Amino acid sequence: MAISGAVRSPPPEKRSRFFNTTGPCNPERHYMLSPSRRLVGAQLDRYIKDELYWVLHAPRQTGKTTFLQSWMREINISGAAIACYVSVERCQGLTDIERAIPAIGRAMIQFAKDFLPAEADPVFSEVEPSGLLSDMLQRWAVQVAPLPLVVLFDEVDVLQDQALVSFLRQLRSGFASRGVGKFPVSVAMVGMRDFA
Repeated sequence: MAISGAVRSPPPEKRSRFFNTTGPCNPERHYMLSPSRRLVGAQLDRYIKDELYWVLHAPRQTGKTTFLQSWMREINISGAAIACYVSVERCQGLTDIERAIPAIGRAMIQFAKDFLPAEADPVFSEVEPSGLLSDMLQRWAVQVAPLPLVVLFDEVDVLQDQALVSFLRQLRSGFASRGVGKFPVSVAMVGMRDFA
Protein backbone atom coordinates (compact mmCIF):
# COMPACT_ATOMS: atom_id res chain seq x y z
CA MET A 1 0.00 0.00 0.00
CA ALA A 2 1.49 3.35 -1.08
CA ILE A 3 1.10 6.50 0.93
CA SER A 4 0.90 9.62 -1.13
CA GLY A 5 1.69 13.16 -0.13
CA ALA A 6 4.68 15.01 1.23
CA VAL A 7 6.88 13.49 3.85
CA ARG A 8 6.55 15.42 7.07
CA SER A 9 9.62 16.26 9.00
CA PRO A 10 9.43 16.11 12.78
CA PRO A 11 8.87 19.43 14.52
CA PRO A 12 12.07 21.17 15.61
CA GLU A 13 13.20 20.11 19.04
CA LYS A 14 12.57 22.82 21.59
CA ARG A 15 15.66 23.60 23.63
CA SER A 16 15.24 23.74 27.35
CA ARG A 17 16.73 26.69 29.14
CA PHE A 18 19.61 26.24 31.55
CA PHE A 19 21.82 28.23 33.92
CA ASN A 20 24.80 29.60 32.00
CA THR A 21 28.08 30.39 33.73
CA THR A 22 30.43 30.43 30.75
CA GLY A 23 29.74 33.68 28.92
CA PRO A 24 27.03 36.10 27.84
CA CYS A 25 23.51 35.00 28.67
CA ASN A 26 20.67 34.93 26.18
CA PRO A 27 17.18 35.17 27.75
CA GLU A 28 15.79 32.73 25.16
CA ARG A 29 18.33 30.03 26.08
CA HIS A 30 19.36 30.77 29.67
CA TYR A 31 17.69 31.36 33.01
CA MET A 32 18.62 34.85 34.11
CA LEU A 33 17.49 37.96 35.90
CA SER A 34 16.81 40.95 33.70
CA PRO A 35 20.00 43.07 33.73
CA SER A 36 17.91 46.22 34.19
CA ARG A 37 16.31 44.66 37.29
CA ARG A 38 19.77 43.87 38.65
CA LEU A 39 20.75 47.53 38.24
CA VAL A 40 17.83 49.04 40.14
CA GLY A 41 18.54 52.70 40.77
CA ALA A 42 21.18 52.95 38.03
CA GLN A 43 19.02 55.37 35.99
CA LEU A 44 20.27 53.96 32.70
CA ASP A 45 18.28 56.45 30.62
CA ARG A 46 20.39 59.20 32.19
CA TYR A 47 23.50 57.99 30.30
CA ILE A 48 21.83 58.86 27.01
CA LYS A 49 19.79 61.87 28.12
CA ASP A 50 22.80 63.55 29.77
CA GLU A 51 25.18 62.45 26.97
CA LEU A 52 27.61 60.68 29.30
CA TYR A 53 30.77 58.76 28.48
CA TRP A 54 31.40 56.26 31.24
CA VAL A 55 33.49 53.34 32.47
CA LEU A 56 32.22 50.08 33.96
CA HIS A 57 34.73 47.68 35.44
CA ALA A 58 34.06 44.44 37.28
CA PRO A 59 35.60 40.96 37.62
CA ARG A 60 35.07 38.14 35.12
CA GLN A 61 31.70 36.41 34.92
CA THR A 62 29.74 39.15 36.68
CA GLY A 63 27.40 39.90 33.77
CA LYS A 64 29.06 42.87 32.05
CA THR A 65 28.62 41.57 28.49
CA THR A 66 25.14 40.22 29.21
CA PHE A 67 24.17 43.64 30.60
CA LEU A 68 25.59 45.54 27.61
CA GLN A 69 23.93 43.33 25.00
CA SER A 70 20.61 43.35 26.85
CA TRP A 71 20.68 47.13 27.30
CA MET A 72 21.59 47.55 23.62
CA ARG A 73 18.50 45.52 22.65
CA GLU A 74 16.29 47.57 25.03
CA ILE A 75 17.55 50.87 23.58
CA ASN A 76 17.04 49.71 19.99
CA ILE A 77 13.56 48.30 20.67
CA SER A 78 12.54 51.57 22.36
CA GLY A 79 13.41 53.52 19.20
CA ALA A 80 14.96 56.27 21.36
CA ALA A 81 18.46 55.76 19.93
CA ILE A 82 20.64 53.47 17.86
CA ALA A 83 22.87 51.43 20.18
CA CYS A 84 25.60 48.97 19.25
CA TYR A 85 27.64 46.60 21.39
CA VAL A 86 31.26 46.30 20.18
CA SER A 87 33.87 43.95 21.66
CA VAL A 88 37.47 45.00 21.06
CA GLU A 89 38.85 41.72 22.41
CA ARG A 90 40.39 40.95 19.00
CA CYS A 91 42.89 43.74 19.71
CA GLN A 92 44.55 41.91 22.58
CA GLY A 93 48.30 42.06 22.09
CA LEU A 94 48.09 44.80 19.44
CA THR A 95 50.00 47.70 20.96
CA ASP A 96 50.61 49.78 17.84
CA ILE A 97 47.85 52.04 16.54
CA GLU A 98 48.47 51.03 12.91
CA ARG A 99 47.04 47.58 13.65
CA ALA A 100 44.81 48.13 16.70
CA ILE A 101 42.68 51.07 15.56
CA PRO A 102 41.74 49.55 12.16
CA ALA A 103 40.91 46.32 14.05
CA ILE A 104 38.53 48.31 16.27
CA GLY A 105 36.97 49.86 13.15
CA ARG A 106 36.44 46.41 11.64
CA ALA A 107 34.95 45.21 14.96
CA MET A 108 32.46 48.10 14.89
CA ILE A 109 31.37 47.09 11.40
CA GLN A 110 31.09 43.39 12.28
CA PHE A 111 29.09 43.93 15.48
CA ALA A 112 26.79 46.42 13.73
CA LYS A 113 26.11 43.76 11.05
CA ASP A 114 25.30 41.30 13.84
CA PHE A 115 23.02 43.59 15.84
CA LEU A 116 21.67 46.41 13.66
CA PRO A 117 19.70 46.79 10.44
CA ALA A 118 21.89 47.28 7.36
CA GLU A 119 21.08 50.98 7.05
CA ALA A 120 22.68 51.56 10.47
CA ASP A 121 26.03 49.86 9.67
CA PRO A 122 29.10 52.11 9.96
CA VAL A 123 31.45 52.51 7.00
CA PHE A 124 35.20 51.89 7.25
CA SER A 125 37.21 55.10 6.91
CA GLU A 126 40.23 55.34 4.68
CA VAL A 127 42.06 57.80 6.94
CA GLU A 128 45.19 57.42 9.04
CA PRO A 129 44.75 55.21 12.13
CA SER A 130 45.34 58.22 14.37
CA GLY A 131 42.00 59.63 13.18
CA LEU A 132 40.18 56.56 11.86
CA LEU A 133 38.09 55.80 14.95
CA SER A 134 36.90 59.36 15.48
CA ASP A 135 36.14 59.73 11.75
CA MET A 136 34.11 56.48 11.70
CA LEU A 137 32.17 57.46 14.83
CA GLN A 138 31.43 60.92 13.45
CA ARG A 139 30.22 59.53 10.12
CA TRP A 140 28.18 56.84 11.91
CA ALA A 141 26.46 59.49 14.05
CA VAL A 142 25.57 61.45 10.89
CA GLN A 143 24.29 58.28 9.21
CA VAL A 144 21.84 57.29 12.00
CA ALA A 145 20.58 60.84 12.67
CA PRO A 146 17.99 61.98 13.65
CA LEU A 147 18.47 59.25 16.27
CA PRO A 148 21.33 59.56 18.74
CA LEU A 149 24.15 57.00 18.53
CA VAL A 150 25.23 54.99 21.61
CA VAL A 151 28.32 52.75 21.41
CA LEU A 152 29.04 50.17 24.11
CA PHE A 153 32.70 49.10 23.91
CA ASP A 154 33.43 45.86 25.79
CA GLU A 155 36.80 44.32 26.73
CA VAL A 156 38.51 47.72 26.38
CA ASP A 157 41.07 46.78 29.02
CA VAL A 158 42.81 44.48 26.48
CA LEU A 159 44.08 47.66 24.79
CA GLN A 160 47.58 48.66 25.85
CA ASP A 161 50.24 51.26 25.31
CA GLN A 162 49.79 53.48 22.25
CA ALA A 163 46.66 51.60 21.12
CA LEU A 164 44.86 52.51 24.36
CA VAL A 165 46.15 56.09 24.27
CA SER A 166 44.96 56.55 20.67
CA PHE A 167 41.56 54.95 21.42
CA LEU A 168 40.96 57.32 24.36
CA ARG A 169 42.28 60.39 22.48
CA GLN A 170 40.01 59.72 19.51
CA LEU A 171 36.97 59.39 21.79
CA ARG A 172 37.98 62.56 23.60
CA SER A 173 38.41 64.42 20.29
CA GLY A 174 34.71 63.97 19.54
CA PHE A 175 33.46 64.26 23.12
CA ALA A 176 33.18 68.06 23.15
CA SER A 177 31.09 68.09 19.96
CA ARG A 178 29.02 64.99 20.80
CA GLY A 179 25.36 65.12 19.90
CA VAL A 180 22.82 63.83 17.45
CA GLY A 181 24.33 63.74 13.96
CA LYS A 182 27.75 64.82 15.27
CA PHE A 183 29.32 62.10 17.44
CA PRO A 184 28.00 59.34 19.72
CA VAL A 185 26.00 60.90 22.53
CA SER A 186 27.01 58.16 24.95
CA VAL A 187 29.95 55.76 25.00
CA ALA A 188 30.58 52.96 27.49
CA MET A 189 34.07 51.62 28.05
CA VAL A 190 33.80 48.28 29.84
CA GLY A 191 36.36 45.80 31.12
CA MET A 192 37.84 44.17 34.19
CA ARG A 193 39.99 47.10 35.26
CA ASP A 194 39.54 50.83 35.58
CA PHE A 195 41.68 52.07 32.70
CA ALA A 196 40.36 55.61 32.27
